[in-house]
This record gives sequence, C-alpha cells and structure tokens, in this order.
Amino acid sequence: MKLIYRGRTVKKSMVGVLMGGMVSLIAAVYPAMAEKWVYIGKASTGEEISVDADSISSAREGIRFTYSIGNETLQAAANCNNNTWYVLQYDTTYSPQSQATQDLLGYVCQAGS
Repeated sequence: MKLIYRGRTVKKSMVGVLMGGMVSLIAAVYPAMAEKWVYIGKASTGEEISVDADSISSAREGIRFTYSIGNETLQAAANCNNNTWYVLQYDTTYSPQSQATQDLLGYVCQAGS
C-alpha cells in the first residue's frame, strides 16, 4: 500500500513517526483531566445534580468545584461559612433551595477542607 501526501509517496515508518509526534503534542497541550462524577440528588426543579469529586480544591475565593445540574456543567466556588456558592458562568451567588443543593454544598465543603 502506498501512502501519498501532496503528490509524494511517503514511507509507512515516516507516517508512524509523524502520527506519534502529533499524539504526543496533543497529549502535552491537552492533558487528561480525571473526572469522578458523584450523584448528589434532585434539585427543586427536578434536575439531577452531580459533582466532579476530582475537581474539588481549596482556593483563595473558597472551595472550587465543577458540578452538573440537568444538562449543564458549571464551575463554582463554595463559601462554606455562608452556605452559598458562586457560579462563574452566571456571575451569581446561590443558596440551597433543595435538599440536593444543600447536600452538594455539604459534600464540597467536607471534601475541600
């Protein structure tokens, strides 16, 4: 089988080297992000809430985490002392309106401390 690139025949070994290099470059630029989604419960809206346990980390502004509600995935920061969380995408602070959102904060605050 001949491999042709821009009108030239390319050796299979060269294609392997090029492909390996491209994969290495992509892996370096986009490192794998671990995700461990934990189901929390249903919000007052009926939407399911989950949190990425691997995303939880302490930061200056609180405890950062990623969570999903319905089909949205959001980045947030919890203020455990005020029982609130701030969602970056909406520039809005929320307080629990359901047992599930209270459980979300409890999980994040315990894991991040």
